[in-house]
Amino acid sequence: MRHDSKSLCVISCNICDMKLVMDSDVLIKIAKASIKEVICSKFAVYVPSEVKAEAVDEGKVRGHTDALIIEENILRRQLSVEEAKESQTTERLITHLNLRGGEAGSLRLFKEGGYGAIASDDSKFVDLLEGLGIPFMTPGALLIRLLRHKQISESETLECLDKIRQFVSSEEYLTSIEAVRREA
Repeated sequence: MRHDSKSLCVISCNICDMKLVMDSDVLIKIAKASIKEVICSKFAVYVPSEVKAEAVDEGKVRGHTDALIIEENILRRQLSVEEAKESQTTERLITHLNLRGGEAGSLRLFKEGGYGAIASDDSKFVDLLEGLGIPFMTPGALLIRLLRHKQISESETLECLDKIRQFVSSEEYLTSIEAVRREA
């Protein structure tokens, strides 16, 4: 997966005003790495109902502890679950791209408007988003964005990157570390 500077700074807006759509992949990874609270406290995070079904409902059935953590964040309103509305244009795109579940729901929700980016760490989905010109952010990009906007310190960023290291690609991790060094 390509993680160039585009994924590390996809849009310019006030960090606290940014509405972010998250797919299951990134939500589960940041929960497992115990950095979800850091990210959710700085971004307005929205997940489509399909992501909630994958990350929470299916996760609980499979006994994943991160599913309980995500569910608690939903109950505490640190994450907002939204029912995305279908439109003919978006549904044709979803069918053409053969998207399902949380990815389809994330694209559907983003296409409704008002969201700054989609957060994902699924390489195929990120490549599709890039091809469609849709702003996206990976876990590392989320942390770098927080650092750039002075929402977390350099040491906090490095600590969080260390926590997600086992859940992201080596390229994602190394690109993020390099970005931290450039910011210092």
